[in-house]
Amino acid sequence: MNREKYTDVIVVGGGPAGLTAAIQLIRNGIDTKLISDEIGGKIRNANLIENLVGFPSGISGEDFIKKLHQQYNNFKIPKIKALVLEIKQFRERFIVKTSKDSFVCNHVIVGTGSIPIKMNIENEEEAHKKKQLYYENYLARKHVNNKSILIIGSGDAAYDYAMNLKESATHISIVQRSREAKSIPILQERVSRQSNISILTNITLDKIKFEGKRLIVSAKRDDKLIPLMTDMILVAIGREPNIAMLSPELKEAYENSVEIPNLYYVGDVKKGNYRQVSIAIGDAMQAAMKIVEKITEGDGNYGITREVW
Repeated sequence: MNREKYTDVIVVGGGPAGLTAAIQLIRNGIDTKLISDEIGGKIRNANLIENLVGFPSGISGEDFIKKLHQQYNNFKIPKIKALVLEIKQFRERFIVKTSKDSFVCNHVIVGTGSIPIKMNIENEEEAHKKKQLYYENYLARKHVNNKSILIIGSGDAAYDYAMNLKESATHISIVQRSREAKSIPILQERVSRQSNISILTNITLDKIKFEGKRLIVSAKRDDKLIPLMTDMILVAIGREPNIAMLSPELKEAYENSVEIPNLYYVGDVKKGNYRQVSIAIGDAMQAAMKIVEKITEGDGNYGITREVW
């Protein structure tokens, strides 16, 4: 235990949720460290954020992240750029082990976001290694110029990704397993107006084949083979909470919805949560205010937890 560094609160994750929590804690004078490999999180995937109050014309994911960086720099948040390897409970405290150091703390806020769900079809992993298949839009869009793209999925992410890449790709096909899209109507309407985006419905995928620099995806519709040729694949079939860094005991508690005192999940990693920026920010603010209230309890300064400006 002597080798670990001590801090009162560790915030894991540098997305909107983690940054909100860290800012609120620091504003209240709480000893806090933010551990993350980057500031911004996966909101950079978004083509346009339209439902966040304060941005009447909407804001792209990349521009929103620029504003997060500005606010992060303004508050001089103590940040450790590292990969979190494990979070475990030790008596009434927590140990957060990173790729650089280990920390002991009284409170942990986990804002590690989500990870993409894979298709689990033949040659998927090889195509990913060859950089012909991606799971994150912000990584794919660096390589889409003058290429044809298959976007796998029928939800908001798939349709939003298509709108994000439409100016760079020669053609985009949204490939849906279902007949009906699960995306919100406004995104479907926008996609329908694009001449270089088509939608393929009722498609199941079997495996990926390599044809020179191109890919051939074995697909079926109503038991009929439909080979799909493309330059690149972008998978958007869903995401799941990123809890890989939790110890087996904490992971079991998470899966069974058992609350651990002084351990908070905020944003996309929160079980059963909706993936919305405003919800992530609200989660984080509530967690931070609860921690402030616990730490300052008994000093007569309760009003500090109710400050909103």
